[in-house]
Amino acid sequence: MQAGCGGDAGSDGNEGGAGGGVVGSGGSSASGGVSGRGGATGGSGPTGSGGMTGAAGTGAITGVAGAGVTTGSGGTPSTGGTKGTGGRAGAGGAGVGGRSATGGASGAGGAAGAAGVAGGSGQGGAAPAGVRLVGRFDTTDATRPSFSWSGSAMMAHFQGTGATLRIDGSPNQFTVVVDGNVAPQVLKVVSGTSQYAVASGLAAGTHDVVIWKRTEGTQGDNRFLGVDVTGGQLLAAPAAPERRIEIYGDSITAGYGMDGAGPTCTFTPDTEDHYLTYAAVTARSLNAELHAIAWSGIGMYRNYNVSGASADAMPAVYARILASQSASTWDFSKWQPQAVVINLGTNDASTNGDPGAPYETAYLGFVRALRQKYAAAHVVLTIGPMLDGANLTAIRGHLQNVIATRSNEGDANLSYLEFPVQQQADGYGCDWHPSAATNAKMATLLTAHLKAHLGW
Repeated sequence: MQAGCGGDAGSDGNEGGAGGGVVGSGGSSASGGVSGRGGATGGSGPTGSGGMTGAAGTGAITGVAGAGVTTGSGGTPSTGGTKGTGGRAGAGGAGVGGRSATGGASGAGGAAGAAGVAGGSGQGGAAPAGVRLVGRFDTTDATRPSFSWSGSAMMAHFQGTGATLRIDGSPNQFTVVVDGNVAPQVLKVVSGTSQYAVASGLAAGTHDVVIWKRTEGTQGDNRFLGVDVTGGQLLAAPAAPERRIEIYGDSITAGYGMDGAGPTCTFTPDTEDHYLTYAAVTARSLNAELHAIAWSGIGMYRNYNVSGASADAMPAVYARILASQSASTWDFSKWQPQAVVINLGTNDASTNGDPGAPYETAYLGFVRALRQKYAAAHVVLTIGPMLDGANLTAIRGHLQNVIATRSNEGDANLSYLEFPVQQQADGYGCDWHPSAATNAKMATLLTAHLKAHLGW
């Protein structure tokens, strides 16, 4: 359900589309509104040519060849292995591009130790040793945790001069952060099992690396296989922060088109950047862990360019571990946020304007369901910055009615926050979506709002 928008922030603004083409005739400011007829389709993923699969890898984020870096024949089997708690490949497993193995730790254990447990937040908490998983991960197979939602991340603390990611699954893109510095080159993962140097040429010592999913769940699932260290070893996984935020949203929250030369550019995965969304920036500002459940084109009652109820609106998908797999169910008891933010309604108003009572009913049911899962969380109902005029007025009224109804039901732990309409001076992403500058302003408002209501 990729989104697309045409026009400036006018009275008929909408957020994007599930199945349409790239934005139709564009549109301009004033009366046209953010009202593109079609959205860029959700089916197109990153192209193979963009993948980082170089034979030996170049640069900090390029591919590293070799299919057996941690499972080479030189690794001593069970009798000499140290499989489990962070067992790494000694001097390296033999592989075409791997380090030669002369007595490495257990070949089966690999760099991250298949049996290791990290202090992460994945489903069940299981993960390879020395790596913390952030977001919804399916750890049914703890050696291959699966993930898909925007902002899913892998965090490692290690001693050495470099680190290599092993990953499997669909083409997706990641922001890599080494010792707090964002790598200038985006990591583009290709289909299948591959290895990518995520840090190289570092000074000997301790380092941190974060691998953050920029693209959204509609681009497909991935499986995390481990992190291998050059010239050292993985250390204890970074500790999880005490603060936790969960955000439900559409393409605005996913970062759709943010890096595009908008406003009329066509969406591609290259333009999506969840790392710079208001959600991610707010979490970093507050030193909070983030779970983002964002799907371009989605609504609370009806999705983009849909006139009636949508069977796959947010209430139908919010409980999934993996975005596109209806059978995968998240265990909400494993991770309890102190704050829940909902930014849904832009797509509901995209086709025929005010979605009316059905939207309000669906929203109220969603809030009630969340309260059953998160008894103590503060819930923030938000809207913006792509709506204005009559549509914004309608959605604002519905959200305030939901808050009032819940207050009458005895739940006063809710608040309302409205993001101002985006401004041309701050630029636009593809299909008139919020730019990085607009997202930064949104993050400032949300950060202050959460501080005020939670005492952070």
